[in-house]
This record gives sequence, C-alpha cells and structure tokens, in this order.
Amino acid sequence: MWVKTLLGLVVSLILNMNLFLNVAYLFPMPRDVYLLIGFVGGFLLWGCLFTWFYSHSSIKKPLKFYIPLTIGSGMINSMFFMGVLS
Repeated sequence: MWVKTLLGLVVSLILNMNLFLNVAYLFPMPRDVYLLIGFVGGFLLWGCLFTWFYSHSSIKKPLKFYIPLTIGSGMINSMFFMGVLS
C-alpha cells in the first residue's frame, strides 16, 4: 500500500507538471490566468491520476499508461525549452 501511495504521488505530480507546462507553452496567456488554471486543473488532474493507481490491484497497469505519457510530455517540454518548437 505504501508503494502505491509513494509511486502514485510522485508519478502523478511529475505528469501533472509536464502537462501544464505544455499548456503554458502552447497557449500564451497572462501569468495570473495560467496560475489559476494550473492550480485548479492541476489539483483535479492530480486527484484523478492518484485515484487511478488505487483502482488497480497491481502497479504495472497504471505505470504502463503513465511512463510513456510522461516521457512524451517531457520530450515536448524539452523541445519547447530548447527552441525546436516555438
């Protein structure tokens, strides 16, 4: 149970940050609007992702979904950061 909790917490926070960084790069908006969307949407997304870990009996099923999504989102963020995508 502790493994699910710690792994779900870490993976969902990393994925949540990656996805909302993509939103910030794709949709230029004022900083206060982005912070409000990131705060509300991030909390809801984090809760959904964290619950997904507890809905499966093993850790392998949610990780098969999260790891490729996190790597893909991280690659897109790094492309924005390096200036490949603008």
